[in-house]
Amino acid sequence: VVSTQSTGGQMTIKKPDLDELDLSPAVRKRVNAIKNIQLKTTKLEADFFKQVHKLEIEYAQKYAPLYQQRADIVSGVVEPSASDCVMPGEEQDNEKTDNEKQENDNESEKGIPGFWLTIFKNTEILAEMTQPHDEAILEALRDISVSFPDNGMGFVLEFAFTENEFFEDKVLTKTYHMKSEPDDLDPVAFDGPEIIGSTGCTINWKKGKNVTQKVVKKKQRMKGKGQTRIIQKTIKEDSFFNFFSPPTMPEDEESVDEELEALLTTDFEIGQYIRERIIPKAIWYFTNEVTDIESDLDDGESDEDYSD
Repeated sequence: VVSTQSTGGQMTIKKPDLDELDLSPAVRKRVNAIKNIQLKTTKLEADFFKQVHKLEIEYAQKYAPLYQQRADIVSGVVEPSASDCVMPGEEQDNEKTDNEKQENDNESEKGIPGFWLTIFKNTEILAEMTQPHDEAILEALRDISVSFPDNGMGFVLEFAFTENEFFEDKVLTKTYHMKSEPDDLDPVAFDGPEIIGSTGCTINWKKGKNVTQKVVKKKQRMKGKGQTRIIQKTIKEDSFFNFFSPPTMPEDEESVDEELEALLTTDFEIGQYIRERIIPKAIWYFTNEVTDIESDLDDGESDEDYSD
């Protein structure tokens, strides 16, 4: 199964070989008894994660009005009050506030232009996916949110757009399917909830505006005539919007090759990243005040570098 654990990196799994431990028959029996205890512990752990998921859904309802306030300010639907704009530890300057209010009244610019596009550019994993021809569309992105289906442990990423010249849709969705069920035949591999697949959505592109495709012209020699003709061929173009057409997990898991496995794993990691980091902490990515410490550590830096 190709999967990405949602709680961190996976453990390294070794095939059990009790012969290597040189155990007596009596001790082996005791080891097996403890393994059976561990199986019960693993099932409790799986249930724990299911309860955590329920708690996440409960708190999602509490986050929702706050995220809506953020979306309203970003899109210019709501202008925050003077007191809302004072950061903790700062004192409100009434005279300065009056001057700024007058300036705001004279401004035609509403909200925070390019909010989500800036976040994409400031986030390495998203910047790598975003092409220059995507930027005009992402200017129309007004919010990203997450919802949870009634059944199961999955989640849905929802990308809301203002009316634009590229597609008809107001919302694009990406659904991730998850499970928290240990395999009785391979319990050692269980390390928390895992994504087991994803489903995109159909984008209703306006005529000539599909940035995920491009038309190339090629010369083709006509057999037996010695002449050439020009043919047009539509090929796939690099674009962030390919995110909504994820690779399909084959029914036969044995047929998953290394290339497909890498594509699926990357897709799952991006979905988790948007859900767990981008949506909850969007403003810090916009102001570029966050650093992906885990990524830096992977490059060889130690925890000590971040002790200040």
